[in-house]
Amino acid sequence: MANGKTHLVVGAAVGLTVALADNKKQAVSHHPVTAITVGSLFGKLPDILEPSLGNPHHRQFCHSLLVLTALGVGLKHLYEWQPEEASDKCLRGLGLIAGCAYVSHLLCDATTPRSLPLIGKL
Repeated sequence: MANGKTHLVVGAAVGLTVALADNKKQAVSHHPVTAITVGSLFGKLPDILEPSLGNPHHRQFCHSLLVLTALGVGLKHLYEWQPEEASDKCLRGLGLIAGCAYVSHLLCDATTPRSLPLIGKL
């Protein structure tokens, strides 16, 4: 079962992997420490937004299949975006790192017995 430390480590690994993969596609280079930091933060973000506080039913909207689907669609568009400005290229890379790390959290939680709610409470 994924816990807070697992989400931090998986998020960091995903952040670094996305940064390294994106460096091959874009001319702008993403710093590994930034990728690890952003990945760790966004890998833990769903539990920051909806803390468990000892409640096994804490997974609501931020942990839902709807959010996972929306992130997938958004990440696809972000990946296909070909910005020309260096600042836009940097924002694109940070968005990919952050989005993929958030998705990693949801995928880890989806493998648990409680899985993810379809929509959850808003």
